[in-house]
Amino acid sequence: MAEAKLGGARPFSPFEFVIAMRYLRARRKEGGIALIAIISFLGIMLGVAALIIVLSIMNGFRYELLSQLLGAQSHVYVDVRGLTEPEVELIEREVSNIPGVLNVGPRYEGQALFTANGQTVGAQVVGITPRDLSNISRISAVPTNGERYGLIDGTFETFGVGNNGGDAILIGRALATRLAVVPGDQITVLAPTGSSSPFGTVPRRKAYTVGGIFTVGVHQFDQVVTFMPLDQALLFFAQDAPLTIEARVENPVEIDPMMTQIRDAVGSGIYISDWRDQSQAFYQALQVERFAMRLILSVVILIAALNIITGLIMLVKNKGRDIAILRTMGATRGSVMRIFLLIGLMIGAVGALSGALFGFLFVLNIEHIQNLIESLTNVDPFNPEVYFLTRLPARIDPGEVSFAILFGLLSAFLAALPPAWRAARLDPVEALRYE
Repeated sequence: MAEAKLGGARPFSPFEFVIAMRYLRARRKEGGIALIAIISFLGIMLGVAALIIVLSIMNGFRYELLSQLLGAQSHVYVDVRGLTEPEVELIEREVSNIPGVLNVGPRYEGQALFTANGQTVGAQVVGITPRDLSNISRISAVPTNGERYGLIDGTFETFGVGNNGGDAILIGRALATRLAVVPGDQITVLAPTGSSSPFGTVPRRKAYTVGGIFTVGVHQFDQVVTFMPLDQALLFFAQDAPLTIEARVENPVEIDPMMTQIRDAVGSGIYISDWRDQSQAFYQALQVERFAMRLILSVVILIAALNIITGLIMLVKNKGRDIAILRTMGATRGSVMRIFLLIGLMIGAVGALSGALFGFLFVLNIEHIQNLIESLTNVDPFNPEVYFLTRLPARIDPGEVSFAILFGLLSAFLAALPPAWRAARLDPVEALRYE
């Protein structure tokens, strides 16, 4: 009767779970692996928790950096060089009518040298209309409610006022620091190209007034980018028309569907790029760093799962007599294999779920943990004056959490597979010969 029951049991039947749990709880003197199971559990738990915590912090940094960068620059660039004015206006209208496009406008970008107080610095001049710049609140708006970006000094009211757009420009805080200027000071701007004269090419230069100083929270942006009224930029660089039509969209992170609609609206033969092309090195660095950290921490989980192999091999050796008795009672090789697979999967499942819970709690209370570290060390690791962050950013991604849990389970399964296979291949006759 017992033989028929064991031999005919369905896969992962209750008796397999009962035996797996009994072996898992057995003490060392009974041939169990309780201590090794606890070590394996802790290793997988800490590995999964570390994976979730690190990836959540990286997601937080990625979100903050992209928010700062994408909050200040355009998201889509349409090259309109060589097109007539009616064609440029038509493209602008077509793009602006696409759902999800926030604003569209012409731009001209050029390189120039800025000189003030004996300092000379290269910068990028962005020619933009006052209306379009006013729509970029991360630059033109006055910071409120503790915000650390926007127009931190000077005024936006003078931008674009005067003949051909006037002489007021907006510069980044890092550039203003290097040139030691404040709103109202004069800056001499030199263009790389100039006009011909009997004495050769004379660089084009003009004095501009610092109308305001802005910051977007990205040092590289604040140090390089300067905004000038579009009409004035075209006049200074001796251009007849803008170089690009640029647009800002609601969801720049998931921009591929929007790019398809814009290409359909603009038509073929016109080059279109997005912010990822403009900041390719930065975007690729984020992607590579994210992949590298996931790979490294996944290896940590694999190493922790190796303890399961050690424990199960010892368990198979200690329980050889029990395995032989089960086989003689009618348990199939599949049943024996599943018993030891269940032991490994139980350790992995409890470890992965506990690690996920620990990771969740750590990320949700990361601000309190940061405050505790600051109180113990008297060091602020994220000085707002340097990083523009008041706390360590962290964002939980359900996809990353699912990956961590599933990888922990997969690691436990793979670790349990060789010992389980060995147990299933055990010959009952050989196991009982010397008993």
